Amino acid sequence: MVRKGLVPDVHLFVCANRRPDDSPLGRGCGDDGERVFDAMKADVARRGAYRAVWVTKTGCLGVCPKSGATVAVYPRGALYSEVDESEAAGLVDAAVTEKLP
Repeated sequence: MVRKGLVPDVHLFVCANRRPDDSPLGRGCGDDGERVFDAMKADVARRGAYRAVWVTKTGCLGVCPKSGATVAVYPRGALYSEVDESEAAGLVDAAVTEKLP
C-alpha cells in the first residue's frame, strides 16, 4: 500500500445507481445522477479546479430521491437529495466557498 498526498479540498460523490422501476427501494438516481455528474464535471473543468475539486460517480449513497440525484460533499459532511442538473454548478460553488446551506 502506498499513501498519496494528493487530496482535494472538496470531493463530491454523485449517485448514479439504477434499480428496476418496481424496486421497493425506489428507482435510484440513474439518468438524473448521470446528468448531475456531467454538469458538475463540466463546471469543475470550466473553473480549471481539477486538483481542488473532485467529482466521483457512485452507486447507492443510501438516500433514494423521488427525483434528481443524491450528492455527498466531503469533507464538509453534507448530503443533498433531489439535486437536478440545473443546481449542479451552484452546489459546486457552495462546496468550494464553504457556503453550504
